[in-house]
Amino acid sequence: MPTSAIPQIVPSRVCLSCEVCCRFPERESFLRPFFTKPEIGQAITGGVDSKFFSNAEGCQVDVVPNPSGEGYVCPAFDAETSHCRIYDVRPLDCQIYPFVLMWDQQHESVLLGWDSKCPFLWPSEGEYEPLQDVSSLPVLPTLPSEMMNAAYQLCAQLENGDLPLRIKAHPRLVTPFQPDVVVLQPLPQLTHALSDVD
Repeated sequence: MPTSAIPQIVPSRVCLSCEVCCRFPERESFLRPFFTKPEIGQAITGGVDSKFFSNAEGCQVDVVPNPSGEGYVCPAFDAETSHCRIYDVRPLDCQIYPFVLMWDQQHESVLLGWDSKCPFLWPSEGEYEPLQDVSSLPVLPTLPSEMMNAAYQLCAQLENGDLPLRIKAHPRLVTPFQPDVVVLQPLPQLTHALSDVD
């Protein structure tokens, strides 16, 4: 899916000052972005060394030690500038963030959620009241309407066309349940597409 098809709802100024995205506490973090075969090809063409992809058919990217701090970073991430070196061809996993595709706790339904670690979730003073414990609620009722509209548009894209089949070909694009991700909406068509995938 072309990057232009999924609008970025988090302003660049927020992303460039963020200390969450593209960084991982451990080398084998399951939150590392997943690249499909075409996305791996685009990343390599964009300058990411092929050694960071353990399976050319599709895999999570191998991360590198963070040169400016603890933990690890994506090899496409420039820690000095906070820019992605392959932004225009970044994988679907990165395009939809801070939205997240994940299974529910019972591994029965695919959900669209919002990663509560994204600082854009917590607004400037006076905009709306942030939740104190997002893990205790199934839905974030105070999410501003423009973000909910973006979520509904993304759901429509994820439920129609060729995306369910593409995700079925790479089921690891759907992560295990994450308690710190706020559930926004179930994705029944995507769930059905993945129902016969082990």
